[in-house]
Amino acid sequence: MKRYILLFVIGSVSLFRAQAQEIKKEIDIKQATVFLQGAKVFGTTNVSLQKGRNKVKIVNLPNDLDENTYKINLEKSTTLLSITPQNNILKNDELTDTEKNLDNERKKLQRQINILDIQINTLSGEQKIINDNLKISTNDRSTPQEQLIKLTDFYRKRMLEIDNQTFLLNEQKSILDESVARINKDFTEEQKHKNPNTKELVLEILADRETNLTLGISYIVANAGWVPSYDLRAESVKKPLEMVYKGKIYQKTGQDWNNIKLFVSTYRPSYNQNRPVLSPLYVAEYTGYNSQSEVADYKMKKVSAEVNSYQMRADVVQPSQVPVAVVSDNQMNMMYELNYSQTIVSQEKEQYVILDKKQIDATYKYHTVPKLNNQVFLMAFVKNWQTLNLISGEANIYFEDNYIGKTNITSNYVKDEFPISLGVDERIVVKRIKLEDKTSQKTMNTNKWETESYQISIRNNTKESIELEILDQLPISENSKILVKALAIGDGILDEKTGSILWNRKLNTGTIDTITFSYEVKYPKEMHIQYYSR
Repeated sequence: MKRYILLFVIGSVSLFRAQAQEIKKEIDIKQATVFLQGAKVFGTTNVSLQKGRNKVKIVNLPNDLDENTYKINLEKSTTLLSITPQNNILKNDELTDTEKNLDNERKKLQRQINILDIQINTLSGEQKIINDNLKISTNDRSTPQEQLIKLTDFYRKRMLEIDNQTFLLNEQKSILDESVARINKDFTEEQKHKNPNTKELVLEILADRETNLTLGISYIVANAGWVPSYDLRAESVKKPLEMVYKGKIYQKTGQDWNNIKLFVSTYRPSYNQNRPVLSPLYVAEYTGYNSQSEVADYKMKKVSAEVNSYQMRADVVQPSQVPVAVVSDNQMNMMYELNYSQTIVSQEKEQYVILDKKQIDATYKYHTVPKLNNQVFLMAFVKNWQTLNLISGEANIYFEDNYIGKTNITSNYVKDEFPISLGVDERIVVKRIKLEDKTSQKTMNTNKWETESYQISIRNNTKESIELEILDQLPISENSKILVKALAIGDGILDEKTGSILWNRKLNTGTIDTITFSYEVKYPKEMHIQYYSR
């Protein structure tokens, strides 16, 4: 009999050991790599394993993580048998410690408010009783006049006391109501911050022996990323342009990243990795209502783009770099490794981090288009800007410690030199007038001629010599019967495709210069013409 009992005990112990123990753990986030869309998160947790099978449940993982991107790091003495992702939906009545503290404080304040309400209601009831029972007694031996004096004196004193007490009680209640409102706001924010829908990861691990190990897990989440942003600063036209490259990082994963190692990558993960397949392209007659005007619009937009992207001229030295992060140029992206630990809280607001700083030698030149307005803009021209490894984004512009405004850095800009406007200089005066005495119209035989003449005057009121670009234009004919001819443009450079004329001037301080240009338009005399921009 004893032998059977011993065998039963041994069998029970063996069966118990065969069953896998289950361990519940949360990971401590150590590192994150933020992509333009999405982020790769890495965390660790310490686990004590028994010999044999173990079930480790990793809880409170973000709900938006991609289950296809899990990567588990184990030690050599262990084997990962299976991974089972699952959702964990918390009950609505489960409160965090912060929520519990807020709720307890709210209950205390609400109790004080209820007591004040009782006191206020009691005083209000007393007022009602007094008002309902105001009358002169017939049994009183005093005269009605004396009774009325006593009654009004009592009414005045008691009603004043009740009103004063009610006023003070309402003041106290108002203060408590504001405190409750603040607690309600904090409670709501806490609930927003808390993610009720989380993921869990059940790992089945086989251990050769009892061991303590650090379990590492990495995964990709979708609700995170970053947006490029820039600060461009120029102290003067004689100093380099400083560019501060920033990353506007956002993450709403439900997990705070506290004191982590942060990497910022220009990579954009794509879930569609299929190569594009070219399908046959067919052409047929188009019978649309306004096909001709659509073609004309396309041509005009192309011309307009060429006008706006006129050729700039500047000589720039290669930029000197002052890195604030370790920059790695990988095969498919740029990687910025921040030198210091970062804390990125899960919230709606973005957080800026400095990725790089560069001192860029730029050529400065003034630019004006007096046909549109008489303002003169200071421009900085950066050559070989593609070597700066920039991504399209918004840039804040500062000149002489003054905020000028915003511009856009466009990474697909095709010109060698990138123009940056540093604002208007009011000290340079430009005026454009039409020369009426040189403007004429005449008709001869079957044709008509119109001559337009203009004068542009410039005065440099700055204390230094300046280089100035002046841009104007001749009209462009889209009709073979209308001929446009430049009569006089001085030393201006005419672009036949766009009609733009570019003059370069160097003006010493206090000097005045003038530019005169004219053109002729020839067309049949029975034709009416008009000038327009598109």
